Amino acid sequence: MLNLSNISAGYTKENMILKGINLTVNDNEVVALVGQNGSGKSTLAKSVMNLVPYINGEIFFNEENITKKEAAIISPKGIGFFMQGGRIFPNLTVEENLIFASSDLNKKDYSERLETIKTYFELFNNGRMNLQASYLSGGEQHQLALATVLMQKPKFLMLDEPSAGLSPANVKSLYNALYKIKENEVKSILIIEQNVNAAIEFSNRVVLLQEGKIVKEELSKNLNSPEKIDEFFFGKIN
Repeated sequence: MLNLSNISAGYTKENMILKGINLTVNDNEVVALVGQNGSGKSTLAKSVMNLVPYINGEIFFNEENITKKEAAIISPKGIGFFMQGGRIFPNLTVEENLIFASSDLNKKDYSERLETIKTYFELFNNGRMNLQASYLSGGEQHQLALATVLMQKPKFLMLDEPSAGLSPANVKSLYNALYKIKENEVKSILIIEQNVNAAIEFSNRVVLLQEGKIVKEELSKNLNSPEKIDEFFFGKIN
């Protein structure tokens, strides 16, 4: 579904953060991209959406070359991107954020889509549709940001640090929603996550990024003990 071929990318020509990345996320597969801060995880996701100034190599989505195409062209092809921290309009209400994110849907399609999305998130159980988004908690703002991404019915999700800065209770709530989304509609996901245990449990495969290079990967089911997780992160590089 998503294929990155020999991708190098960065914010200046002299300092490329990603160095020769080859990565595929298949249909019906969840891949967790993990690594230390500064290893290039967010840059990889932004490269897919052409949000990085300098990109070498090729990126394919459903076998179509999308390298360096504008994000406004890429998104309608079926890629939903949750940016780190979430992106909402704080001065708009919850519902206004959702309407803005689905401006190309007619009233009937919007209503049907909204009813589906309401089943995923606890946010919508609290009668907060008319509340200004800035008054939501951090966890609720993340839920709203993800809901706006889903309004367009993406075929593929990229999630950049969805649980960053959230309390354990809010992390649990967010992942409850993600499991429902994975089960019911979006089967192919690239998740960038510092919460290693959550990432392993949620994914099929874990990829370790260090200093802009993929150095190791493993099936998530094989990382089934603290010792194996430590070996994956701190053991010998392949």
